[in-house]
Amino acid sequence: MTSLIRESLDLLNNGTPFALAVIIGHKGSTPRTSGSKMLVRRDKRISGTIGGGLVEAKVIDACVDLLDRPKSAIMDFNLDQEIKAGMDMVCGGSLTVWLRSFVPPYPPEQIQVWQNLADLEGKGKKALVVTRITADKIAETSLVAEQGEVVGPGMLPKALMDAAGENRFTGPGPVRQFYGLDEFIIEPLSRPDTLYIFGAGHVGFQLAKMANLTDFSCVVTDDRAEFANEARFPHAGEIRVLDDFSTAFDGLDIDGNAYIVILTRGHLHDQTVLEQALETDAAYIGMIGSKKKKKQIYGNLMEKGVAPARLEQIYSPIGLKIKAETPAEIAVSIIGELINVRAENKGNPS
Repeated sequence: MTSLIRESLDLLNNGTPFALAVIIGHKGSTPRTSGSKMLVRRDKRISGTIGGGLVEAKVIDACVDLLDRPKSAIMDFNLDQEIKAGMDMVCGGSLTVWLRSFVPPYPPEQIQVWQNLADLEGKGKKALVVTRITADKIAETSLVAEQGEVVGPGMLPKALMDAAGENRFTGPGPVRQFYGLDEFIIEPLSRPDTLYIFGAGHVGFQLAKMANLTDFSCVVTDDRAEFANEARFPHAGEIRVLDDFSTAFDGLDIDGNAYIVILTRGHLHDQTVLEQALETDAAYIGMIGSKKKKKQIYGNLMEKGVAPARLEQIYSPIGLKIKAETPAEIAVSIIGELINVRAENKGNPS
């Protein structure tokens, strides 16, 4: 999975014009929510999506029209009104979309800001991406790192920096603010949603492929190098081969953007991994297996002092109930459950 930040950086380095469209506000029922992004090239090829349909088609056309020079634009869509105009949509909300064009020659300092942004994203670091839009619709982007360091052109307003220091911009989507005559779009750069797969067997193999398709960064862990390797998992962000599952979480920084799936080849290994997983702040912990296996492992862990209430938070048997049988079908049931949990965690309507 290549992020839009990395794709944007590649286009900047190649001197290629492009535009970004970002949903910066939504109300009611909409196909995508605030923070959804789409990259548009001059030939109308896209990466990412803001929801498809005729709204997306209009945004693509508008992005291409902006590619005569660097500038910004805001587009508002009332989907109720669009339905009345004959759009093939069943949503009933409204969207505000920010469009920004990038046209060469690109100043070195602009490329450097995006390089820093890509580096921060790759390291899983948090930051604020602050874009100042002047009265003549020119956009300039700066980064505010966790420590308050600013990278980018110009000075940011003190009121904005004070608000950043008080963590007022930590929501899931962009914030639109006005300071004086200038408008600012403030986007939080958060850690990616990362799927940690413990077990590189048949189900893990299929699940990693689906994680790539559904915008999860993926870390695969096993104690068998013949299973956990780049040839089998070309889309995984990281592959870890252990000597023993007792060290499964050594060196990992698990937070609320982490999703843990336990698929090892044996009950003992599953229990070893699960016991360590329960010490983390992961958004999701799921373990494959039957109800009998679950009962046995839970009993063992309660004897070791794990609270029953904590065990109730585990998703086991794992996956949605779709009568899955094959490894691919089981992986579909798991990824469906992960998508649902992720949406709930982000406050998105089901």
